[in-house]
Amino acid sequence: MLHWPLIAICSVAQPPQLVATAEIAWDARDRSGLESPILPGVPHDLLGSFGSGICRLEEPNLFAAVADRGPLDGATTYRCRVHVLRITLAEPLAGGSPARLRVELVETRLLADEALRPCIGFSQAYAPDDQSRSARLDPEAVAATPAGTLLIADEYGPFIDEYSMLGARLRRILPPPAFRIASPDGAPEFELPPHNTSGRQPNRGFEALAVSPDGSTAWALPQSPLIQDNALDASNKRVGINVRVLEQDLKSPGTRERVYQLHSPKHGISEALWVAPAKLLVLERDGHAAHEATFRRVYLADFAGATDVSTIAALPSTDLPPGIVPAKTRLVLDLCDPAYGLAGAAMPEKIEGLCFGPDLSDGRPTLLVSTDNDLRPGEPTRLWLFACDPTQF
Repeated sequence: MLHWPLIAICSVAQPPQLVATAEIAWDARDRSGLESPILPGVPHDLLGSFGSGICRLEEPNLFAAVADRGPLDGATTYRCRVHVLRITLAEPLAGGSPARLRVELVETRLLADEALRPCIGFSQAYAPDDQSRSARLDPEAVAATPAGTLLIADEYGPFIDEYSMLGARLRRILPPPAFRIASPDGAPEFELPPHNTSGRQPNRGFEALAVSPDGSTAWALPQSPLIQDNALDASNKRVGINVRVLEQDLKSPGTRERVYQLHSPKHGISEALWVAPAKLLVLERDGHAAHEATFRRVYLADFAGATDVSTIAALPSTDLPPGIVPAKTRLVLDLCDPAYGLAGAAMPEKIEGLCFGPDLSDGRPTLLVSTDNDLRPGEPTRLWLFACDPTQF
């Protein structure tokens, strides 16, 4: 049975403490065995981008991490992959400075579909007549199940895919039609209105994924509101804040849809994490880097009293009508808090991974946050470990 050590985080009153950090060099190599360059001067076996999605596995200190669709934002035939990492504290906690995290790459496994066709990040590798048969994949989140499999959120579909730990897809779960577009394309501008009037926005499909400890339910969260939910104005500028959260029964076809409200239409959801029944941690951030990055926060979202909006065809951009109740949110972690020393010139653009981290010897539970460097030269992947004081639970 998988271990969910942070269930009591909903009661934490004080900000978590930054206890350890790590930086993985941009030119570190993985264990895929892909020796030929994917681009001139860009090896196909770069380890980067694995901070796109990360989850804790059952074995102590082992984690699964997924790279997204590769360099140049879907312009290459990048082989999608999942990494197994061992993450531990390299030195004991001492004084007030963060310790160092040791990150060891154990294995790299290339992803393939049920017919063992390679899953690739190439934006043009879509199937217009049956999107579920597309070879293109954009893995943005990963969650482990108690059955020893991995659920991976595909942003392109959007889909929820289940894979063996060896990287073979076992099944593809299609969301309700409301989440899918009618006319896919390799260029984002041709997936926007007027080409599509409903479904996920281009490159803003399922970005976050959480699964219950018993493996019965998954929650998939788009990065932004769906097109039909008045997400865009007449010039296709993002103006909506009402994100439909899909609650997917993994044992049957049953689904529900709840609403998470972004704190600004300029923000997006990057990750989610199960902490208790109907409660998720949700990572919401702006799209900036360095000094312009001012909003990247983790909220506790309580969906217990949220309305099921499955039968509502369209939501307004901002204020919900009477009778529709969104998730209640409460701030848990502000990554831009000056106390952490993370904000400023070195703050990465893409804070995308969130999972339970290694247990501390003093018994405190931890949250692990990871960044996606998009395989950019010179940009390391960063990991930050935050501890919560159990006396505050």
